[in-house]
Amino acid sequence: MARILLLFPASLYRNFTPPLNLAMIAAVLERAGHEVKILDLSALNPPCSETEALRTAVEFDPLWIGLTLNIIFIEPAYSFIGKLKKIGKPIVAGGPHPSLLPEECLEHGCDIVVRGEAENTVLELTKILADGGDLRDIPGISYRALDGTVVHNSPRPLIDDLDSLPFAAKHLFPKQWYVEDTGIYQAYGGIFSGRGCPANCDYCYKGVFGPGCRMRSAENVFREMKYLYETHGVTAFEFMDDAFSADLQRVDDLCDLILSDRDFRPLWQCTTRMDLTTELLLAKMSRAGCFRIFYGVESGDPETLYRVNKHLDLDRALQVLKWTRKAGMKSIVGFMWGFPWDSPSSVGASIAYLKRIAPFTNEFNPLGVLIPVPGTRLFAACSDKYRLENWWLKPKFGRLYRTNTYFPYYQRRYYNDFGLLDDGFFPFTPRVKKAIRSGTRFIGRHNLVNNAHPVTIPFVFFAVYLSRWMFRIHPQMEKTVFGILSALKSSMKKLNLKGSAS
Repeated sequence: MARILLLFPASLYRNFTPPLNLAMIAAVLERAGHEVKILDLSALNPPCSETEALRTAVEFDPLWIGLTLNIIFIEPAYSFIGKLKKIGKPIVAGGPHPSLLPEECLEHGCDIVVRGEAENTVLELTKILADGGDLRDIPGISYRALDGTVVHNSPRPLIDDLDSLPFAAKHLFPKQWYVEDTGIYQAYGGIFSGRGCPANCDYCYKGVFGPGCRMRSAENVFREMKYLYETHGVTAFEFMDDAFSADLQRVDDLCDLILSDRDFRPLWQCTTRMDLTTELLLAKMSRAGCFRIFYGVESGDPETLYRVNKHLDLDRALQVLKWTRKAGMKSIVGFMWGFPWDSPSSVGASIAYLKRIAPFTNEFNPLGVLIPVPGTRLFAACSDKYRLENWWLKPKFGRLYRTNTYFPYYQRRYYNDFGLLDDGFFPFTPRVKKAIRSGTRFIGRHNLVNNAHPVTIPFVFFAVYLSRWMFRIHPQMEKTVFGILSALKSSMKKLNLKGSAS
């Protein structure tokens, strides 16, 4: 059997749980008898540096090296791939970006690109690389032929029976790479209970999971929950699906299974659409342990919702938030700013709606400035006008993101637009930027008031404004001061934990 090394490249973002795409690929490879090693260089506590990862790759001597690639930080990943190539092993890339732009990935050092879902593809690829064969026989891959031409094999059909897949191989991701297993946030709690979304919004890319929804059965999902509980002690779960309740009956059945097990009382959270739930189902979800739901509203301006093909009744959305609160669950609402047509009027409509639903919303997503992702209808409509072609490889984008390895305290606790309003994709007028920042300040204040202890709220607000003031004077000053404060807070927390244990 073969050895395979899977890598999640280093990036600005941090993974708080094992990336499920790599965990699923590892699971099917292990079930076939292969030995898999994983290094998540974007973990909250990365296991090693890029240099050490290269050394591990040499020592492990894998048949092939696989990476998942994300558009936001694709250029540094390409740089890393250039170093990996010197090892002399086939470099296989998968994920959203390679699925959309396989030729670009091949031009930047990848030997083979896996397009779409990878589980069945990597099994066939491993067999051919180990035993010999023709890459032309593998659906769903792209590669260079011996004469240098790029070959795109036929697409691979989507996996119909998701229950046939093994559970994600989370044992390959040591817990110490991620968050501590405390409270409602646990390292091994992430689950994909389905793939895809029934909606067709213009800003969303569907190149991996395809259109529509495919769902695992309630019985299969429940078995994975019990497996994680019995094997790893997981008691809090997060369903990572885009539309968890796309099949209302399946959610109802899953709740029945949970409620019927007297020895298993999990907590769980999910993401879903507001047109895919009912008051009765929300109440049942709460009884079965659901404590929080993420809903995507994106805009309070009906014209903007129409233009991005998001069919959302804003009155219905408010009603769903009321039902969620009545059921005893918390809600997080996603909002998006910076549409290319935004005006003071459209932003004002969103802010007015924010204020309307705020009394029934526990938290608003503090990261919501639009990024035009290639492969979406929004990107296609705006690309020529705003010169968006290959923006992910341009120096301007690099200055905004790739050199920013530290977020000041006020951005982490308040709102972070990543510089997209001032130097992003679309040329917003000063009035539009002022209006958007008014909305983000509202979100920041709302989140602080709703999520901080009442006694600490004045201190948190003071820290936020102090951080912003220092960062504007000199970023290093803010980093130094708040780094010291963060270290003191961590030390105090450890002392309290030791005191409690004794």
